Amino acid sequence: MKKNLTVLGIHNFHDSGAALVRNGEILAAINEERITNQKHASGYPLKSIEEVYNIAKIDPSETDAIAVVGTADLRFSKHFQRFPDFSDSMINWSWVTSNQKGLDLLYLYHERIQKLEGFKKILSKLNIPIKEVFFVEHHLAHASAAYYLSPWESHEKVLVLTADGWGDGISSTANIAVNGEIERIENSETNQHNSLGGFYSSITEYLGMDYAFDAFKVMGLAPYGKPDNAIEEIKKIINIDPDNNITFKQNLAPFGLIQKNLVKLLHKKRFDNIAAATQVWFEKLFTSWVENIIKKTDVTKIACAGGAFLNVKANQAILSLDCVDDAFFCPAASDEGLAVGAALMGYNELELQNGHKPIKIPLVSNYFGSSFTNEQIKTTLTKHGLFDKAEYIEDIDSEVGELLASSKNIIGRFSGQMEWGPRGLGNRSIIADPSNSDLVRRINKAIKMRDFWMPFGPSILSSRIDDYLVNGKIAPYMILAFETTDKRNDLIAALHPYDFTCRPQTVDTEHNPGYEKVIQTFENKTGRGAILNTSFNLHGDAIVWDPEAALHTFQNSDLDILAIGNYLLKKNN
Repeated sequence: MKKNLTVLGIHNFHDSGAALVRNGEILAAINEERITNQKHASGYPLKSIEEVYNIAKIDPSETDAIAVVGTADLRFSKHFQRFPDFSDSMINWSWVTSNQKGLDLLYLYHERIQKLEGFKKILSKLNIPIKEVFFVEHHLAHASAAYYLSPWESHEKVLVLTADGWGDGISSTANIAVNGEIERIENSETNQHNSLGGFYSSITEYLGMDYAFDAFKVMGLAPYGKPDNAIEEIKKIINIDPDNNITFKQNLAPFGLIQKNLVKLLHKKRFDNIAAATQVWFEKLFTSWVENIIKKTDVTKIACAGGAFLNVKANQAILSLDCVDDAFFCPAASDEGLAVGAALMGYNELELQNGHKPIKIPLVSNYFGSSFTNEQIKTTLTKHGLFDKAEYIEDIDSEVGELLASSKNIIGRFSGQMEWGPRGLGNRSIIADPSNSDLVRRINKAIKMRDFWMPFGPSILSSRIDDYLVNGKIAPYMILAFETTDKRNDLIAALHPYDFTCRPQTVDTEHNPGYEKVIQTFENKTGRGAILNTSFNLHGDAIVWDPEAALHTFQNSDLDILAIGNYLLKKNN
């Protein structure tokens, strides 16, 4: 029996990245955009593959298998097969070329080989052996990340839901997972042409924003509008499929052709009312879908992944359903989590093939990215002539808390390992006093250049959840939304400016002790058990990766202070 099983996960479409899993544990995960500073970078994640081995301190030669996202099965038969073996069909050439199924298999075979060929030189250069390769279908990779990281024991039955724009021809699925196995529910797949995520993206594009990546702006805009002024028109676009209530049915047109129909349907409607109606209908369909699947399966613990689950208001609505006992939302719900999902699936498949029970390790901390030593930081400071201006602070976290409490400072915090997922969760964050609304204007104008309606988020001490959140719970990944209590003025600058809801990160020793110390020091001085937190980056840039990027952001923004490792750099020095 092999003591360690190590699997490299690779995703090479938009939000490309790599991950390493050993014995069911995530050792490293990073997306290419962080290293290249190209938002939503796509293509072979060369730098990410190399970096995950650096993070994990593992020699590439120790790799047992590679799990690549995509092209697992073009036909998606009703009885879903995870890793189909096409060797038999390739033997009989006349069978392959004489029918459509055979031609699809032939196409898929060549697509797989082509994808693998693209990696061969990279893997060879990095001394990564090609012992065994899994091709993991897009939505199975989402399901894998959701299920294997969920907090429940392996023997517990879990309903695993995936929903996004589309991937490998599918936009949503429902699965049952138990004892380490994920099985897709028959007839639960919605194809890409009837996508609920595609509906939301189409409205996003209609409102003049980026189809693929600006849905969060529509969600932020929605509270300002009146949904009743556009809801009847929005309802005409998509619904639950009347013939199969665990899938969706688009009514207006294939989503690639929908814009001209939206112009006719919505041309007299105000943009804020359209956003409001879109969010209301999205939540209604999403929750109905969940209720229908639970009714069908009688499984009430759900694990969720896919870009649609970045809609925190919809997640809040799902969590409040009476039929949902508990829910886990993958922090990297969109495609940036696929490499991890693929690697986890590859590990589980290897163990099952070997006749062993896979290890399921629930997610706690999600800091799987790069870290940099004080020596590396010192080298960067010296290179830019800033070392003499920086102060080394032994207890840097307490110092940062003091600085937040004593003045109107906006501080960039660069500490420890980088976060996995789309949020800065303290280690690559811009932080400030959440009671000072004037700081929002400064951050928006001189650093982030965000649309005025977009909220920031608070980092809240777990011990103060009940003070600030209505029906609050531990929420360490900024993937859930909550109503706020009458003590909301303590964190008013970190709430949605119209409806006073928030998308919090709860902070405790288990998840991030250093960041907890920052907030506790701030609390000791002010009585406020939360701080404002937004990701550490300039508008249009990825979240900062290394000391070089942190310094660049500090020097080209209105940040007052940079806390980088144990060094403190102030603008007025």
